[in-house]
Amino acid sequence: MSAIPILLYHSVGEECASPYRRWLVSPREFAAHMDVVAERGYRPITVHELALLRRSGQPVPERTCLVTFDDGLQDFTQGALPILVALGFSATLFVVSGLVGETGRWLSGLGEGERPMLDWQELRALHDAGIEIGAHTVGHLELDTLSRARATREIRDSKHMLEDGLDRPVTTFAYPYGYASRVTRRIVEDAGYLAACRVRHALSDEAENLFALSRIIVTSDILPDDLIELMEGPELPVAPATDRIVAIGWRAARRVKALRRTLPRSRQQAVAEEVD
Repeated sequence: MSAIPILLYHSVGEECASPYRRWLVSPREFAAHMDVVAERGYRPITVHELALLRRSGQPVPERTCLVTFDDGLQDFTQGALPILVALGFSATLFVVSGLVGETGRWLSGLGEGERPMLDWQELRALHDAGIEIGAHTVGHLELDTLSRARATREIRDSKHMLEDGLDRPVTTFAYPYGYASRVTRRIVEDAGYLAACRVRHALSDEAENLFALSRIIVTSDILPDDLIELMEGPELPVAPATDRIVAIGWRAARRVKALRRTLPRSRQQAVAEEVD
């Protein structure tokens, strides 16, 4: 089966705090990336379109790729949209619904807590321009460290808020930080989404779980030739089928850390023993 590159970007702009620089690609750099993607004959589709192809049993056309953006930051409209439109490229933008029109305050640790988010008018205009709007939770939390009830609210409420604000269906989802588990994947499916993206820094394929689509992390140090090497070369794995042991261990450690911030000491010990 052919590999499907799903690219993951965050910001396209000129200025940011130095700790965030890795996640910000300049418009010139982004244009160079998209130009080489076009030169190699790739045609991007949205995550929704990929889900429909997969669910109908139709083959994914050769030289298909996806361009995705996490968070819903305002710099998408200023930095990325004109380049995408000029090339006739589609893209999927995953939005933190509870912070529409505010700032990306979860980025405070990287010095970008005041980075502006897109507002509802801008999101509706993006949809009209052919950009798919997907959900990225309400508050950009690590879903796999939350209780099932709270994770469910983050996943379902994000969909409902975006659908209310856009007056259009929202059918795809991305896990904040890429963190997902079997439980959160099932919640996303039960909430009515058609597909969901993780990270994994890997290529997807036509057999990968639709609720755990792998993506390639694109950062500011990746040159156009590097990007094509990631999309076509042997460097990246194709669609790891199951959670790796290291990922399961890392998830358990983060869950214990999160619970220690909220539980009394006696319960902390019990939780630690359950995770072990």
